[in-house]
Amino acid sequence: MRILNLISLLGLLVFIGIKEIQEYVSKNKKQEKKSNLDDFFNQHDKKIWIIFAIVFFISIVYKFGELPTYLGVDEAGGAYDAMNIARYGVDRYLNSFPVYLINFGGGQSVLYCYLTAICIKLFGANIISYRLPMLVVYFIAMISSYLFVSKCKDKKTALLFTFCILTCPWNVVNTRQALDCNLYAGMFMLDLFLMNIARKNYQYILAGISVGITLYTYSLSWISLPIFLLVWCIYMLYLKKLTWKHLVLFALPITLLAAPLIYFLLVNYNIVPETQIGIFTIPKLYEFRANEIAISNIWNYGLDSLKTIFLCQNTVYPLYLFLFLIGYFFSVIQAIKSIRKKEYHINAVMVIAFSTILLGSLLSHITTPNKANVLYFPILYFVSIAILKLFEKTKILFILTIFIICILFIHFEYQYYTNDAYHISSIVYEDNSFYEVTKKLEENEQTKNKQKHVITIKSCLYIYQLLVNEISPYEYQNSFTQEIYGPSIFITQVQNYHYYHYRIHRTKFLQEALQEKDAIFIISDVLTTLLEDKNFKNYSSIKYKDLMVLIPKNSGIDLETILNPS
Repeated sequence: MRILNLISLLGLLVFIGIKEIQEYVSKNKKQEKKSNLDDFFNQHDKKIWIIFAIVFFISIVYKFGELPTYLGVDEAGGAYDAMNIARYGVDRYLNSFPVYLINFGGGQSVLYCYLTAICIKLFGANIISYRLPMLVVYFIAMISSYLFVSKCKDKKTALLFTFCILTCPWNVVNTRQALDCNLYAGMFMLDLFLMNIARKNYQYILAGISVGITLYTYSLSWISLPIFLLVWCIYMLYLKKLTWKHLVLFALPITLLAAPLIYFLLVNYNIVPETQIGIFTIPKLYEFRANEIAISNIWNYGLDSLKTIFLCQNTVYPLYLFLFLIGYFFSVIQAIKSIRKKEYHINAVMVIAFSTILLGSLLSHITTPNKANVLYFPILYFVSIAILKLFEKTKILFILTIFIICILFIHFEYQYYTNDAYHISSIVYEDNSFYEVTKKLEENEQTKNKQKHVITIKSCLYIYQLLVNEISPYEYQNSFTQEIYGPSIFITQVQNYHYYHYRIHRTKFLQEALQEKDAIFIISDVLTTLLEDKNFKNYSSIKYKDLMVLIPKNSGIDLETILNPS
């Protein structure tokens, strides 16, 4: 992949050189040859959308729910709460329709949970239902992006932008995971579309509702979105594209929808008590992570955060970093000109969007691309602007550039569908394997009622037991024990499953767990030194991916057949 990225970058530089030579040779001509790209895109937009639909199916819909092969612990946590909301109207802590989920103690945004609950009501509790909201919002975002650019600029740019969205690795990876934070990107593009086409009173109200709902996608939106809205409103008022009346109509639904979240913050700052308003609960978290937001993060971690955004695997092609810089530079120039002339320009809006959201995001340490997911749509817009700015008047070079992107995309898709490394990484270590082991043990009559002792490097694996067995939140609350370590909570038992963290409970596991002679043991394969204990000599072990599953030799149970049926 590195060689392919290098070749693509060199190819782009060659294309730019050829284009500059062509312009130099023809600089004395009285009139440059005009591009016919506008006519082509206007005439063939429907055919292009058919191609887009095929690409969408291949990259996103094909094997949806099967890839990635794992179900991450945060996905499982959100899915279990969504299942409870759908069936009982409460989360796992028995909070009625919370405005923010407690999840594992540090919290999780709630919009994804409610959308998943709807899918569970319609299609049942399964991985497709858990991940379907992300697919739907991504599709809405793609359509919104096209309509936004098409109405505010032209079809040519809109179609190229949509092409970049469809062929971006980040969007393929992002759309196939049930992570609450990733909704922010899609909802933000819907917000941009509604905000910038609004002319009538009801349209501003609708845009305000959309923005207010976006606040429930990800906690970082509480910082970055207000910064963007402030600058956007100043820009639109300056251009007289927004009246004070429309501003009030736009701000009112945002304020009303933001009010519960503001109260939630006050609760977790210990200013007001935890409360319930009607059927909605405003909970207090076990671990409030407000200290993760700080201005000092900009200079302490800013460079690391930028590396994560642009250089992390499966985000954007390295080629795009070069194109982004060009597109952003030209867009800033266009924005300055439009402001001086007091003329609205979409490039100015996108510069405002990217710059303000980036600033808000950098107040946090961006350790994974998910924390900066909202930035990728604007990045792809500037990539589109760069391609058109460089090659709009050179049809052959434009086509060759699109061809290079297609090659990069095809190579990524091939790797994504054939290489397990794209689906199992250290981030999700043990998640998928424990989910599968639990499911197989619980489906077998010989093993379902046996005591299970689990010691791994993960601390939240109990969520898979809850999800697999579809344990009700009321049953869970009456059957678990926990230990508190500082701000963190560790679940030590749920029904017949006992959980041990290797850093905390290693001694306890060896001293207490092994006293049970008829239990099943599930051990991380990086903790195999535990198997040297003499008490394990009467156990047979089966390796299942990154786990070791042990059962007494005299149990009469064929564990191999249960876990690895032929």
